[in-house]
Amino acid sequence: MRAGGRTARVRTAVLEAALHELAAGGYAALSIERIAERSGVHKTTIYRRWQSKEAVLAEAVGDLVESLFPIQVTGEIDRDLRVFARALVDLLTSDAPLVVGAVRALFSDAAHDPRIAELKRELYARRYDEARAIVQAAIDRSELPPDTDTRELIGLITAPIYYRFLVTQEPLDHAVADRTAATALIAVRAGACRLG
Repeated sequence: MRAGGRTARVRTAVLEAALHELAAGGYAALSIERIAERSGVHKTTIYRRWQSKEAVLAEAVGDLVESLFPIQVTGEIDRDLRVFARALVDLLTSDAPLVVGAVRALFSDAAHDPRIAELKRELYARRYDEARAIVQAAIDRSELPPDTDTRELIGLITAPIYYRFLVTQEPLDHAVADRTAATALIAVRAGACRLG
């Protein structure tokens, strides 16, 4: 199918409907039937393409995260890490209903569902894979040691942000993001994030 054709329109309608339903009723109330009703796409079409509400949700949340939390390589590791940390803070603190619904599903009791847990693992795995571009570009520019472990570096940035969001519920803003990025960069340059 060509880009922008019926397939693309169906995909967009279904994924947007899933996010709206998630925001309106939460994960427990989400169903293929409700997605079909809201999207105007017959449920057999949805089942044929996605097989389950979890598959629809995984794709919808994945697209949402990638659009709101892009991985960017700007040419300077300090800036790249700040942009990364700020985008995560912006995502977690967004008051847009669709974002709130998606974040709630990922971090609420629904996250105990094995299918949602798998969705989260896949989402984070993609983020780590995409973040490798930032680290590799910095290694190529000799800004980071050649044996830098991407997963460890990204963990140093994201862990304090998630800790504030999920545990202490302290305010999150760009100043917090900038501090976590700067601290992680100091640590990685000191050899704290080496492979092996």
